[in-house]
Amino acid sequence: MANVNHSTLKRVAQFAILLTLTVILLGAWTRLRDAGLGCPDWPTCYGHFTVPSSAEALARADALYPGQMVVPEKAWPETIHRYFASAIGLLILLLSTWMFAQRRATTLPWRHGLFLLALVCTQGAFGALTVTEKLYPPVVTAHLLLGFSTLTVLFLLYLRLSQAFPRTGDEGIRRIRFWVYLAVAVVVGQIMLGGWTASNYAATVCTELPICQTGWPALLQWRDAFSLTHVDDLNYEFAPHLDAASKVTIHVAHRVGAFVVVATVLMLVTQLLRKAATARYRTFAWVIAGALLIQVGLGAANVLFQLPLWNAVAHNVWAAVFLQILVALAFAVHQENNKLRG
Repeated sequence: MANVNHSTLKRVAQFAILLTLTVILLGAWTRLRDAGLGCPDWPTCYGHFTVPSSAEALARADALYPGQMVVPEKAWPETIHRYFASAIGLLILLLSTWMFAQRRATTLPWRHGLFLLALVCTQGAFGALTVTEKLYPPVVTAHLLLGFSTLTVLFLLYLRLSQAFPRTGDEGIRRIRFWVYLAVAVVVGQIMLGGWTASNYAATVCTELPICQTGWPALLQWRDAFSLTHVDDLNYEFAPHLDAASKVTIHVAHRVGAFVVVATVLMLVTQLLRKAATARYRTFAWVIAGALLIQVGLGAANVLFQLPLWNAVAHNVWAAVFLQILVALAFAVHQENNKLRG
């Protein structure tokens, strides 16, 4: 019975991972289409559960939100994103409930499931706040981070259910675990900066590589760029609360963060190739190096081509995939260290 449960749950977890990646993609698409306020209310859209289109529905929308025109090109991306987000919430509810119900009969990691449920509920709350607080940047950034966190916790659940990466006894791993955990931390920090850049509409303010453009050091305004001040009833779409210098500062911070990520990850790759004794970790090294190259290329293309929609969405989604590759390595290293301590 336990094996059946694990096998079925693994398939459900796989589907949930793909669905969460889809939600991350749709979230990026919605944000980059400037459709985050395509529906002024939550969870409905102008008081409807789909985008109002009939004369009667449009009249009701106008009565509820006078002066706000329904723009289907913006309302539909937001509505579709909500449907998919609701689906992943329902799936995680079923997954965690199933594991909890069988906690005494199997070895299922039911506490992991409960944590995942709490996480996705928090994510849903921040999704609502994103609309009600009118794209307040700290809320939008937190919403993005919680989405990445949900994906990561789901992926870890799948690794646990699969009993992935059995221990190899590779003694060299003991000497590189610092770089593994540092790389994960640095990439998470860069994702935070990326979220802050996107939520403050600072992605296109720098038009040259590698840092920004001529004279950028004189424009830096760190206090305003990272201020958490909240003005009631302000619509934060297009970041009217920031001047150009503050947006340049945010973008520069993200660029500098990219250099830190590249340096840290390349050091990790070097350490893996030099000190790991097994093929598993040498393979990890080359996969991580390739994933880093793709992400750097997507980031450079965002600058060179002024944030084309398809490329910007890919940059977002690949950041999530890149993080999961590093998380898989960290999980494998954790498995090795458990044996080495024993």
